[in-house]
Amino acid sequence: MRIIKLICLLFLLSSCNNYLGTIDPDYTPTDELVYILSNDIIKSNKTEISEIKKIIYPSDSFLVSDISSIEIKKIVSLDENSPIYFEEDSVFFVKKENLIIFNLSEPKEKLKINLNLDKEEKIIKIFKYLNTKFTLSNKSKLFIINDNKINLVADFKKFIKDETIHYDDKLLIFSVFGEFYEISLIKYSSNYKGKFPVIHGVNISSNNYNYKNKISHLFNSGTLIFLHQYNYNLESNYFFEDLNILSSLGYFENFIDAPFSYKDYLYFIDRSGLISVYNPQDSEFLWEKDINAPIKDFNFSDDGNLLLLTNNKVFIFDNFGNLMITLEHSNETPLKLISKKDRILIFAKKGIDVLNLKTGSRINFFKNNFDGPLKFIHFNSNSYIQDSKNLYKLSE
Repeated sequence: MRIIKLICLLFLLSSCNNYLGTIDPDYTPTDELVYILSNDIIKSNKTEISEIKKIIYPSDSFLVSDISSIEIKKIVSLDENSPIYFEEDSVFFVKKENLIIFNLSEPKEKLKINLNLDKEEKIIKIFKYLNTKFTLSNKSKLFIINDNKINLVADFKKFIKDETIHYDDKLLIFSVFGEFYEISLIKYSSNYKGKFPVIHGVNISSNNYNYKNKISHLFNSGTLIFLHQYNYNLESNYFFEDLNILSSLGYFENFIDAPFSYKDYLYFIDRSGLISVYNPQDSEFLWEKDINAPIKDFNFSDDGNLLLLTNNKVFIFDNFGNLMITLEHSNETPLKLISKKDRILIFAKKGIDVLNLKTGSRINFFKNNFDGPLKFIHFNSNSYIQDSKNLYKLSE
C-alpha cells in the first residue's frame, strides 16, 4: 500500500507541468490565491455534555471523588525529580544523596541510607520485584535495598536515561545514544536488544501503550519507537514516517505522549497543536485537526472523547473529530488536565482551577505553588501529587 501511494505521488508530481483538460477561449489567468482548508474544525450537533466518562489515556490515578473541598497537604520535600516508591505505610525517595524512608502514618522519617554515589550519578528508579526492592542509577548500577543499607548487585557500565520500562522480571533501559538493553532481575544480567536513530527532542516522561502486539514508547518528544509486546524486540515499521508523508497538516515532530489506540486507530498528538487519528495498517485517516495553539495536556475517555488543554482553553472533540464544546480558563501556565464527571480540573503553577463542564464557570480555586511537571500517584486509596521538588497529599 505504501509503495503504491508513493508511486502515485511521484506520477502526479511528474505531471505538474502538463495541463490535463481543455482551456476555454475566454479564459484569463489571474494571480488570485484560493486557500483550501482540509482541517476546518466542525462543530458537533451535540454541544452539551452532561459528564465526562472514565479517562483511559493517560491512566486515571486521580481518585478524589468530592473535588468541591480539596485539601492540599505537603508531605515531604525531595531532590529535583526524585523517584518515588510507596509500600504499606512508607514512601521511599531521594534527598541530598540519601535514600529516605518516610512514615506516612505518623508522619516522620523512619530511615536514612547514604547512597555513596559517584560524581554526576543519581538514582532514577526505586521499584520492587517479588519480595526484593531495587534502586537503579543513571550509570546503570542496580542496587538491592536490604534493611538499613543498599548493596550493589550489578554494574552494567552504561550512562542511561531516566525513563525505563519495567515488566515482571525484565527491566528495559535506554542509553543516551539510542541503544537499549534488557535487564534480568533474576540473573542480574543484561541483553543487548538493539539500537534506533535518535531524533532531536526534549526529554519527557512517556507512557507506554499497547497497539496490537506492539508497545509504543517515546525515547524523547521527537523519537518514537515500537517494541514487541512479548519479547521486547524493536519492531520495524514506518508508522511515524508514513504519518508525516501522508498527513495534510504538516510535520509531527514534538509529541506530548506516545500514540495510543482506540478502535484500531492511533492517536498522534503534537505539542504544536496537531492531532491525527490514523490507522497505519491501511494508511487511513479517521480525522485530523490543527487547533493552532500549543497543547499542554490531554485526556481521552472510554467513549472516545478527546480533551485538549491549551494556555487559555479546553477543547473537547468527539470520536469523529467534531468539536463538542470549548471551555475558557484564566489559569496562567497550565500544567495538567484532569476530567471528573461534570468537573474539569486545571493544575497550574499557582494552584488548581475547578470548572463546571456545562457552563465553563469557575466553581473553586485551590491555591498552591507547584514547581515543574506534575505526576499523579494513587496508593492505598489516597491520591498524591509529585512536582519536581515536593510530594503532596490530596484529601477531601
